[in-house]
Amino acid sequence: MYFYECFKKNRTQLNQTEEEILNYLINEKTQVEKWTIRDVAKQFYTVPNTIVRMCQKLGFKGYTQFKEELKKTLEAEETILNMTDLDEKVIKTKQLLNKEVLEEIISKIHDADNILFFAVGLSRFPAEELSERLKILGKKSQTFIDPHLMKHNAKQMGRKDVGIAISLSGSENSNVFAATNRANIAGAKTISLTGFSSNALSKITDYQLYAYSTEIKIEGIDASDRFGLHYLVNKLFNDYLKKYQVSD
Repeated sequence: MYFYECFKKNRTQLNQTEEEILNYLINEKTQVEKWTIRDVAKQFYTVPNTIVRMCQKLGFKGYTQFKEELKKTLEAEETILNMTDLDEKVIKTKQLLNKEVLEEIISKIHDADNILFFAVGLSRFPAEELSERLKILGKKSQTFIDPHLMKHNAKQMGRKDVGIAISLSGSENSNVFAATNRANIAGAKTISLTGFSSNALSKITDYQLYAYSTEIKIEGIDASDRFGLHYLVNKLFNDYLKKYQVSD
């Protein structure tokens, strides 16, 4: 999808205000068609030119083309017949994949002396899955139950190590963000697997992958699925096997 390609290639050019606007429009994409550029500007107490600049930085001619391409993604999703919720998540996650970034990540994992996974809560399960499978290949990898231990080990990393942060929200106010930041300061390469949003975690990592998910909260507790994240870790592992021809 052209819209997703523009997002992947150009989102790093946006400033904080533009990222907030983009994130809002993506989250409310079913409503965007109804909104004029002045409607959007008014919601953020800014001027229409700000919205135009954001669209142009992303690779669109302006707000009109931005809306048209976003609408096309919605129409394409609606034309897929007999699609289950899980099918939809895989398709959308695949659309977000950047092959060049994926290849870079696989190379960094292969060359790493140590691989540390930063993940908590339900996101720890895809992290453990990839970590254990990498151990089978002889890689030194580790996950953590204690967030304090996770942050402590991140601080001890070196330039030949890789930190893989997995967080659906990518929140700045999290132990995963703190550990990743410490790994960056230590000189390690960092990789983030997050939900599809302009989140804080993805901004501080060297490489980013995005998964599509549906937010679910039960009595304030996060119960969102990590299906897209599981897809990404399996994609990483399978492509690793293909690239380095690992066999029995």
